[in-house]
Amino acid sequence: MRPIATLLMPLTLIATIALGLSACDDNDDPVDPGNGNGGDDSIVVVLTGDVSGNRTLSADSIYVIEGFLEILPDATLTVPAGTDLVSDIDTNGSIVTLRGGGAGASGRLVVQGTAGNPVVFRPGTAETAELGLVPAQVESCDRGDAGGIILHGDAPINVPGGTAISEGVSRPFGGDDPTDDSGDIRFLVILCGGTQIAPDNEVNGLTFAGTGSGTVISHVQAHLIADDGFEWFGGTTNADHLISSGNDDDGLDCDFGWNGTVQFAAVVQDRDLANRGVECDNDGDGSANTPITTPTFWNVTWIGAGVDQANSEINDGPFLRRNSAPSIFNGIVANFGNVGIVIDGSGSQAQAAGGTLDLDNILFFENQALASAANQAATECLTQNVSFRTGDYLTDGVDAAFGDGIFVCGDPLFASVNFDDPIDGSTPDLRPQAGSPALDPASASTPSGPGVVDPSATYLGAFDDGADWTAGWSVWVDTN
Repeated sequence: MRPIATLLMPLTLIATIALGLSACDDNDDPVDPGNGNGGDDSIVVVLTGDVSGNRTLSADSIYVIEGFLEILPDATLTVPAGTDLVSDIDTNGSIVTLRGGGAGASGRLVVQGTAGNPVVFRPGTAETAELGLVPAQVESCDRGDAGGIILHGDAPINVPGGTAISEGVSRPFGGDDPTDDSGDIRFLVILCGGTQIAPDNEVNGLTFAGTGSGTVISHVQAHLIADDGFEWFGGTTNADHLISSGNDDDGLDCDFGWNGTVQFAAVVQDRDLANRGVECDNDGDGSANTPITTPTFWNVTWIGAGVDQANSEINDGPFLRRNSAPSIFNGIVANFGNVGIVIDGSGSQAQAAGGTLDLDNILFFENQALASAANQAATECLTQNVSFRTGDYLTDGVDAAFGDGIFVCGDPLFASVNFDDPIDGSTPDLRPQAGSPALDPASASTPSGPGVVDPSATYLGAFDDGADWTAGWSVWVDTN
């Protein structure tokens, strides 16, 4: 692995804090010591065990997380802006909140990053922890070197009995509190995560397991993850301003009856390792268990890998299947080597025919399987980019389900993106430029409903031609 910071400074102290060994009551709010503000005498603190009560870290220290750092019910771990969180490579260092399950409120992770001073979660060890890391100093790391962040909550899921066991960390989640609060996370970069715990059992970048609408997620990037960038297993959590970039599996993934909203997200795929832009199931069997998986996506830009298979995976955009019924509005779907949007299987196709699964106000560009961009006439745009699939990719029934919507084929005129290699180490600028069809308000609808943070975003995709909300805090390094 190449070093992930340009500067290695000497350490004067490595402290180990086994947080579960000294319980704190709910009124305690200890602050872990720090000194040096990232200088030569900064402290490297090893975090292990359980978090009980309320604890606040210090941005002046480097925190190495060994194993599963579990935030117990009724406990809160607060991470200030600029804090460097190092996931120990050897022990799959991960942060895990536990559901209350009747023992109290769910454990909470509070990340207080800012656009100018984000919190970074990245791989390393106590012996090799580089100090003073900021996104601009990151060079490279490998997918799967770090663990991930897994939030477990008490919100409803559609598994019989109302609870399930999470992948990766094997902790229970789900309950009957749709307003569950498992934390408040803002301006966080998760870098090179997705450690494999066992064969076919990985953690994602950021996982929501039965978390509720009280959980706040805003401005989070999952970059170079060995599995999915973000995955929701049931619950009602909303999110805004997400970046899922260079990840090995799906950009976004949803399952077990998730009913939240995402507004503003950018999914950018790697030409060598990627699966689908979104993968949604009601559950693994495609059952009719309720609540049905019915998330809503507003103002999302998807940039595919640009090849029909990235590694061994089919490169489709949103892939909606197994009786799930998501809705996608004001989106851009571009550069997928296979199909723009796929509705797979009879269950989700019935949801589309009945109007529960809805697509509208979407711009398509250079999705390659059904038609080339050169012959996408306006009257054919829908069926040249959206497919029903039952074994084969079919267009029968697509017009009947979505023909009254607005679908546009044309060049989004992004300021800067390399369609030949979207993750090439450079920083893309996905703002559409003057003359882009994405900026035509007649092609967009007004965002509405729970979880919408900006109802004025009457344009297609995650950005207009104004400010770039990824600037200053996101990371776009490549891996070797």
